[in-house]
Amino acid sequence: MFRWTILLSIFLSAASAASILPEPQPESKSEPQPLQHFIYINHREANGENIRADKALRDPRFGGAQIVYTWRSLEPKQGEYDFSAIRADIAYLDSIGKKLWIQLQEKSFTPRVNVPRYLLDDPIYQGGVLKQSMLSAPERDPNKPVTDDEYGWSAKMWEPSVRARYQQLVRQLGQEFDGKIAGINFSESSIDVGTENADGTTTFPSDFNPKAYIDAIGENMQVLAESFQHSTAMVYLNFLPDEWLPWNDKGYMRGLFAQAKSLNMGVGGPDLMPYRKSHMAQSYAFIKDYPATLVKGMAVQDGNLRQINPKTGKKNTVPELLDFAQNYLGLDYIFWVEDEPYFTDEVLQQLPDTKAN
Repeated sequence: MFRWTILLSIFLSAASAASILPEPQPESKSEPQPLQHFIYINHREANGENIRADKALRDPRFGGAQIVYTWRSLEPKQGEYDFSAIRADIAYLDSIGKKLWIQLQEKSFTPRVNVPRYLLDDPIYQGGVLKQSMLSAPERDPNKPVTDDEYGWSAKMWEPSVRARYQQLVRQLGQEFDGKIAGINFSESSIDVGTENADGTTTFPSDFNPKAYIDAIGENMQVLAESFQHSTAMVYLNFLPDEWLPWNDKGYMRGLFAQAKSLNMGVGGPDLMPYRKSHMAQSYAFIKDYPATLVKGMAVQDGNLRQINPKTGKKNTVPELLDFAQNYLGLDYIFWVEDEPYFTDEVLQQLPDTKAN
């Protein structure tokens, strides 16, 4: 009896200790990596841009290219996929010792439509897209007058029929390219739809539901993480509809970051602008606190180096972006757009050697 009492005591002690152990954390990166720099190339297939002519890609400070491929270009007909551009880019980048990072684009921030034509033609897809404004975008030059063409289109991802087709594309990409590319990310979560009311609320279009949109992002994240288990799967989270932190907190942003963590996903966003007030309260706070064991990356896009740093009252500089990226957000990747004259006059002149990072 005494022996069984001792054994029972040991068992209960072990069970009690197990109950207070911390929950398992996502797997760590294999080893610490220095900040990596990629060149961001927008809409390769739309403007005929040839990455072979991009001299900056051969600069040893850049590890590769983050290239935008639109859903429309990758699935020209329903169920028929054309990945030839991706294959050609991988082959070229491999030949110069660089890596490809895919940005899968279903949104547009110009009047062009980035979803396949069949989504617009078949009633089952409920029109396929919803019009959105570009007037509040940080890349917009505030010194230029407002024009009628400052709008874009968002895929109606909250429609199950649209989402199912998009997820099939993601799975097809994963089957062919998982492990062959450095990473892949969706376009940003921000969507500018609806009319703001005097009381601070927003009246959304009848065919848009904010919660359904948030849920769709989460479902797509799950599919991306399942499809890319060797290359980095990343979600771009910057702003979400019907939530403005910290005053109107519905748990949307917090929930998506928590889901990303549970899926071991990378997180990031499209605009790296140090201490910008609107961003600090939304995604930057979550990116800052995201586990260092998981991947974090952000893009320096059009207009980012034109913005004012609230801490200095002056235009953003490359050293300020690097300091904020490394010492505040803890980024692993920066994707640099070739926005002139800033790219030639500032980025290429001030970006340190990779060994210095």
